[in-house]
Amino acid sequence: MAEAKPKRHSRRSLSSATKVVLVSLAADMLITLLKFAAAYTSSSSAMTSEGIHSLIDAVTELVLLYGLANSRRKATPDHQLGFGREVFFWNFVVAILIFSLGAGITFIGGVHHILHPTPLSYVSVNFVVLGVSAIVEITSLTYTIRSMGSKRGDQRLSHYLHLKRDPTSLTILFGGEAAIVGLAITAIGTALSVTRHNPVFDGAASVLISLVLSIMAFKLASESKSLLIGVPADPVAIAAIMADVARDPAVVAVNGAVTVHLAPEQLLVALSVWFQKDLTAQQLEDAISKIEDGLHSTHPEIVALFLKPQRPERYKTLHPDGAVVTSFPHHINKAPELLSKPR
Repeated sequence: MAEAKPKRHSRRSLSSATKVVLVSLAADMLITLLKFAAAYTSSSSAMTSEGIHSLIDAVTELVLLYGLANSRRKATPDHQLGFGREVFFWNFVVAILIFSLGAGITFIGGVHHILHPTPLSYVSVNFVVLGVSAIVEITSLTYTIRSMGSKRGDQRLSHYLHLKRDPTSLTILFGGEAAIVGLAITAIGTALSVTRHNPVFDGAASVLISLVLSIMAFKLASESKSLLIGVPADPVAIAAIMADVARDPAVVAVNGAVTVHLAPEQLLVALSVWFQKDLTAQQLEDAISKIEDGLHSTHPEIVALFLKPQRPERYKTLHPDGAVVTSFPHHINKAPELLSKPR
């Protein structure tokens, strides 16, 4: 295994993620105070649900910050690959919190208000707070989207974050979207309660908000579960790594690769490489060292690297499906010219 190099790229990414979480945390703390004040004034169940929603968002953002901080700890003898997956674990915890506390408490409050409706008062306060909350949420969500930069190109943001294995930004993105949907539901429920003179609509809005939170929680839990089990890098990144190795004069071809994300910007990479047959042991060692240094320089996200000299016949025996890259044969096989040189 190659010696892990300083994760400069990873630190920049984590710093960006931290800024996104801090902006969202500040926004949610402000909105929480406004919503609970409005709920107390108007006796609105939907507004109380929205206050709980924002409070849970603030708590989960604190958990995310804790996870980001822990993920930066250096490797130890007991955790030789570092603590990068702390990010994935604490995002899974966040999903549980959103479902158990956010959705659960909101659902119970909504049902209680439907069974025991209370007329709304000072409704104008609700609409003012909803308007202010919408402005703050949209501003925060816009900052989150812009912080991703132009690297995603034409990809949908959620798809880009999925490929980048960045659950923290994905949580903030989904949370912002869910917050805006929740505000719209609250506004509609409040309006119907007033125009129809029936506060049951207010309780029904709370139940709908709990449903939105449940859907969000399940999506985040599914993403975090996959990351905790272990997922490979983006196919484009794998192709780039293999192409860089294939260009080395000592390499005949790259048979395949196995990659695992240890954190959004930390990769474990194992490569099966076919070297020139006339290399001496010293030349082979020098060639491997050169490739390792080159990959760590051009791909700083690689924190653990394994290079296995292997003939293609042996590789095919172990991988009878003939996959060039075992994780993404359908993608890489479209561009074999990237992975080998003319003989």
